Amino acid sequence: MATAITAEQALGMTIEEIVERHYLPEKARRRRPNTVYGYTSSIRLHVLPRWGACALGSVTHDEVQDWADELCGTAGAGGAEKAYKCLRQVIRWAMDKWGVLMVDPTRKIEFDRRAQYRPETLTQRRMKKLIRGMVGCEFEPTAVLQCALGLRPSENYALRWEQVNWRSGVVHIGSSLHELPGRLYESLTKTAKGERDAYLPPWALDRLHDIWVERGRPKGRIIGDARPSAAYRALKRWAAERRLPWVGMRNLRHSWGTIAARNNPIEAVAAMMGHCDIQITYRYYFQLTLATIRRVQRRVARTVLGKTSDDMYKGINIVVHRGDELPLAA
Repeated sequence: MATAITAEQALGMTIEEIVERHYLPEKARRRRPNTVYGYTSSIRLHVLPRWGACALGSVTHDEVQDWADELCGTAGAGGAEKAYKCLRQVIRWAMDKWGVLMVDPTRKIEFDRRAQYRPETLTQRRMKKLIRGMVGCEFEPTAVLQCALGLRPSENYALRWEQVNWRSGVVHIGSSLHELPGRLYESLTKTAKGERDAYLPPWALDRLHDIWVERGRPKGRIIGDARPSAAYRALKRWAAERRLPWVGMRNLRHSWGTIAARNNPIEAVAAMMGHCDIQITYRYYFQLTLATIRRVQRRVARTVLGKTSDDMYKGINIVVHRGDELPLAA
């Protein structure tokens, strides 16, 4: 039986010892492999080179702030914040696990405000051009599904022909396919809301059925035996050779979400995309168009302020810059 670690002993343990012997092994048992892989890469690239030899109890707030500021210049704001969150998670995990009573040195670390992420998306016209140009590609079904449903790429790669209901057009989304170095594995969807039923529009259902029949009514994954990275490269290469507006699988999802959020209730779009929080949908996909702005302003003007300048300034003499009085109404 392993000896229990006391809070005093934990304070003297190095960050590297906590990470390699305790934190990562426990996370590997409880989290999905791709999540642990993301933790591990950031920790070993940024956290351990700076904090690996430091004892848990020796880490100070000012040192963490200086490290974060320096990392912003080398790894960028996004990379720095991810590394900081990994360090924060390790320290707080150790404090909770072993009952360490200490001031958390990762509290109230400040980062400069990052520019809002704006993905490259396709307009309806460019998406139609891409769909039409994919006819004949080995992985055309994958492109059709992505443009028609706006799936997470991992959800798309996991889809099987058996999940498509050829009568109703319903496609059950229930798993994700992930590729790590030397490993391919299937898991549940990213969130509980990710498990859902999607609905194919008629054009996509008919095209997918034609492909399915042409290929002899196959079973299994729609990408076949190909790995996700191979399918992605083939789609990208096909688009480049034909000068199609390819933006990647992730940004095709963003394109679908942006188009859908333009004229539909945001909560419906959130549910269709499998988001667990409607704020995610609002933050990334809701965009004001000029037509929407004008429509809102017209409604406000008609109900509150008046439709025209004459309505607003009736009975008032306005003095213009050259000193003349301009009577707007008798």
